[in-house]
Amino acid sequence: MVLTKRKYVCGHYIAKYLPITENWIYTIISNNQFFSPVVITRKIINLQSFPVIPIFELYRINRIKLCYNFIIFKILGYFPEFNRFCIIKNVDILHVHFGYHGLKSIALKNKLKIPMVCSFYGDDAYYWTQKKRYKNKVLKLFYEAEIILVLGAYMKDWLIKLGCPEDKIIIHHLGVNVKKIKFKNRKYSIDKPINFLIASSFVPKKGIDIALKALGSINNRIDFKVHIIGSGPLENDIFNLVKELNIEEKVHFHGYQPYDYFLNLAYKCDVFLQASRTGEENQKEGTPMVLVDVMATGLPVVSTFHSDIPEIILDRENGYLARENNVEDFAKAIMKFIEDYEKWGIFAENGRKHIEKNFNSEIQAYKLEKIYLELLRQ
Repeated sequence: MVLTKRKYVCGHYIAKYLPITENWIYTIISNNQFFSPVVITRKIINLQSFPVIPIFELYRINRIKLCYNFIIFKILGYFPEFNRFCIIKNVDILHVHFGYHGLKSIALKNKLKIPMVCSFYGDDAYYWTQKKRYKNKVLKLFYEAEIILVLGAYMKDWLIKLGCPEDKIIIHHLGVNVKKIKFKNRKYSIDKPINFLIASSFVPKKGIDIALKALGSINNRIDFKVHIIGSGPLENDIFNLVKELNIEEKVHFHGYQPYDYFLNLAYKCDVFLQASRTGEENQKEGTPMVLVDVMATGLPVVSTFHSDIPEIILDRENGYLARENNVEDFAKAIMKFIEDYEKWGIFAENGRKHIEKNFNSEIQAYKLEKIYLELLRQ
């Protein structure tokens, strides 16, 4: 990279910094080498878990200033304190995380007279863009943003259909620190039950019910245990489903747990299940980072042909994919995987190599900074 004497500064706008479920945003911020990151946010949470300096929190200013900022935001579309902070920190480029926040950041970008990159991650691409009040407004974002980052080919095609110019869209994968995630090859043993792992929010698009019904349908054919990490709105429904399927003794609910707990449990399991599907209001996944994490550990995956999951899971190469929202097909994929137990080691190694090459946080950070630099050159 050819840089100027002054190190460039990238301003990251994250409305709430930072929910634990969005830890991949911290990975983006913390791996910069050539751009100094600064963060602007409305509210700070979990700063001890995701330390970043400098950071500006809007809700920390006094009430009079806060009221004034919201009045200006309603009239002109930007918060004066965000503008002031970015000027003080010599921000060269604005990177807004999530499409709906990108729309709200256009005025700030124009006030600062700097280019803007906007990242789409999932529901902001599929669910949010289908809301009546935003269907036409999203075209303004596509016009104003210099670069739109998406997670895969499926998301790219979707935004093009919505009216985003193709030459503005760049596919950019998220990443994990593969150096810190140890690889462990799994071996099949006929003497013990197969340990399945599910880790996700209890919401419709995650398809936990599909995975459980699939396991229920093959309950008499294989010996297994299921470990479930997570919680959410469908918690009671999931509990009741386990009872209906008569697999209570085989299912272990761990509740919501921190990242280290999840990784340690992944090393003790044999297969990861994620039966993602499209929700009632077009709610979809992007590229679920939980899949990247488990594959980095060497844990093979059975998932679905949903959204950009095929960017991570290469069917019959590092895992198996089934048709989404199809219990029978998901059960077949599980059984096919078990029948091919001699390939588990190959799948695990293929999965790890795929993550190291395409979802490595260091490599992805370098690619992102090249995008920033090229944008500034233009």
